[in-house]
Amino acid sequence: GSPRPYPGAVRRDPRMSAQAVIFTPQARQAQSDFREALECLARPGRIGFVGPTTFPVAAARHAYGLLLALADQEVSIAVPGADQALARFASLGTGSRLVEMAQADYVFFIEDPGAAFTLLRRGEPELPESGATAIVSVGSLAQGEPYLLAGPGIAGVASLRVSGLSTASFLARDAACGSYPPGIDLFLVDAEGRLVGLPRSTRISPEAS
Repeated sequence: GSPRPYPGAVRRDPRMSAQAVIFTPQARQAQSDFREALECLARPGRIGFVGPTTFPVAAARHAYGLLLALADQEVSIAVPGADQALARFASLGTGSRLVEMAQADYVFFIEDPGAAFTLLRRGEPELPESGATAIVSVGSLAQGEPYLLAGPGIAGVASLRVSGLSTASFLARDAACGSYPPGIDLFLVDAEGRLVGLPRSTRISPEAS
C-alpha cells in the first residue's frame, strides 16, 4: 500500500520511446508529485504541494493528481462514495483495477471518510507495508481545526491544521493504526494543492485550546 520506488503514472506506450515518455509534462508532474509525497510521508506535518489534473470534481483535482502519481496497472484502487462513472474515470486514468474498499491498495476519498478508515486493509505484523494508503481530498490545510503530531520523522511535535476532515475520521484513523506496525498511511490534499503525509507511525491529538 505504501508508495513504491517509482511513480506509477509513468506508463510506457510501446509506440513511444522511453525518452518521450519520461519527459512528457504529465510524466514530469507525476514524478514531482511522487517525490513530494515521499518527502511528506517521511516528515509528517510538512506542507508539500502537488499539481492539479483533470477530474470531474474540481475540488479534488490535486488529490486525483496524487493518485495518478502513486497508482498504476499493478495495483488496485477504490473510490468510496463515488458513482460508478467517477470510479471508472479514476480506474481508466490510473490503469488500476477497481476493487472493494477493504481489498484496495489505494483508497481515494473525495469526501470526508468518517469511520471508513477502519475498513481499510492494515497489513500484517510481519508485512505492515501491505496496508492500504488513503488519499483524502480536504477543504484546506492552511486553516481549520488544530492538531498535534508526534512520532518518527518529527522533532518533538509538529502542528497540523485541517478543514473538511471530521473528528470521526481522525478517531477511525487512530483505530486503524492502533496495533502498529500494521495500519494505514494517509495523505491529505486540499483544493489548492497542499499536501500532508501521515504515516501509520504518527500519533495525532487535538491541540488544547
